[in-house]
Amino acid sequence: MIQKNSHIQITTWILFLGLLIYAILRAWIVEPIHDEVATYFHYIETGEIKGGRSLMDANNHLLNSWLGNLSYRWFGTHFFLFRVPAIACFCLYFWSSRKLTRNLNIGLWGELCFVALNTIPWIFDYFSYTRGYGLGIGFFMAGLLQLSLWLKEKHTGHLILLLLFFYLAILSNLTYLITSLIVVTYVIFITLLHSKKIGIKALVFHTFLIIVFCYALIPLVEFSFALKEAGALYYGSLDGLWWVTGKTLSRYILFYDANWLRIAYLLIGLVGAILLFIQWEKESWLQFITSTSFWLCMLIGGNILAILFLAKVMKVNYPEDRAAMYLIPLCILALTVLFAQNRISRYVLLVLLFFPISFIAKLNLNTSVFSPDDRMSEAFYQSAIKDLKPNETVSIYPIQQLTYAYFERTNPNHQAKHIGTLQKDFLPTSDLILTKTTWLFPKDDISMYNVVAEDPASSYIALRRKKPFTQIHLFDSIGKTKQSDEEYILFYDGLIRPEWRNKFIQIDLKGDLKTDTELNDFNIVVATNDSAEKNLRYDYQNLRWYYGENIKQFKMNYPYTAKHFLNEESRLIIYIWNPERKHFKLTNPTIQIIELK
Repeated sequence: MIQKNSHIQITTWILFLGLLIYAILRAWIVEPIHDEVATYFHYIETGEIKGGRSLMDANNHLLNSWLGNLSYRWFGTHFFLFRVPAIACFCLYFWSSRKLTRNLNIGLWGELCFVALNTIPWIFDYFSYTRGYGLGIGFFMAGLLQLSLWLKEKHTGHLILLLLFFYLAILSNLTYLITSLIVVTYVIFITLLHSKKIGIKALVFHTFLIIVFCYALIPLVEFSFALKEAGALYYGSLDGLWWVTGKTLSRYILFYDANWLRIAYLLIGLVGAILLFIQWEKESWLQFITSTSFWLCMLIGGNILAILFLAKVMKVNYPEDRAAMYLIPLCILALTVLFAQNRISRYVLLVLLFFPISFIAKLNLNTSVFSPDDRMSEAFYQSAIKDLKPNETVSIYPIQQLTYAYFERTNPNHQAKHIGTLQKDFLPTSDLILTKTTWLFPKDDISMYNVVAEDPASSYIALRRKKPFTQIHLFDSIGKTKQSDEEYILFYDGLIRPEWRNKFIQIDLKGDLKTDTELNDFNIVVATNDSAEKNLRYDYQNLRWYYGENIKQFKMNYPYTAKHFLNEESRLIIYIWNPERKHFKLTNPTIQIIELK
């Protein structure tokens, strides 16, 4: 027995070190996805995380943003360092799941459950991202372990750790708020049942801890409602529990999402309910409600009911894929605990072998299970912009713009950063087009372009014109030096001239900018209005994305792809939007409007 335990410990450590090295390698090598770059630009770099001028967006995972900002202030911009907290939470997740599954006392089936929990490719990816999902699920698993230990031993220390880990999980990702409230309600109920055994002093202290926990949740609950009011909880939809939650979880867990799976899930749930009922018949009710199988099923059922209530009553979207990630370890644990009780049903657990097998099949250091098309590699960027001239235009598919700006910022060869223009659909008016092969349609004629870069892992493609446009200058203007702290500073404001219409148009904006303080929101805006002053076009780029917050003097170069002016567009307005009213000096502002042939 001792020799067997020794072999298990050695195997566990080998597995841990292998997975840890893999997580570290992914954190070091794999390029950041769009959401990571957005987190960096919007929260880590600015430090505007909650309140004030912080961007109200569900992408803001508070603890991750705070830790990232701390790392940024101490060490500068290093995505690997931003990802270190996620790696640390993998360690917490691994050893918590190890202890939790060992405590189930179901032998080989517990070991299989443990391996499955740690080899889910989709979830494991998040342990090498600077996102709140890896942090959250690490703290969540640690909280589940402490819940099981507290139910067994009733030690105050386990309760303190339970509340701490669940609070940190919520700070990492607000999706754990409902689960935490269910757990706290359950703890209160169990505490009241055992009040005589616990004793008055311990009961008072437990009550105090729970009150402190609930009080500390108030700002986070308020923040979640503020996000809802701001329309920031846009992820997911109200199309239905299966269509939004079940189907997307299946897609990333099983790599398959056929509709018949919901019938299979219902049948498994029905068998699980029968096994739970059989357990209830065998045990006393007090023993039953403190059993692992009960509280796991309680958390699954409670979350599903809460999701339905929020969707049906409060019109909060059903959680999609990663927003419901916590359901996966709960279901694997519940499936194991329930089905391992019966000599026949336990063999169903062999399906858990799917996870380590799929994990091995998905091993890589260049892509991810979720949204591989949200990642631009530096190699792709370098190949795409090779030999790009300062006056040539770049159009960028929206999901690529922040990563492109980040690479431009860190490109030492581009002192004047080459600012791109957002362009979702293929329009042959740019010298360089960065888009996705999945967004090129048969109607798109790309015969005038060469493919200069392609990344199959992300489906990204860069198209460069075979022959440069012939440029005919239609308008030139050199403005006066401007020194101001106003919110809006005009480059141009005037009617769109008849000779500018029905032509491919490029607008070149240049100038030397100097500021006294750090940049945050400092935007160049190109807009058009109709004759009734209704806005028809609004394209902007935050100059901080390209130049950084610390630079105080730089040359601006923005060759803007205007495509062509619509008949209803009557007025062109180009300006710098300075919402924070930073004091700056603009020297030699020039604007050129060019016809492309």
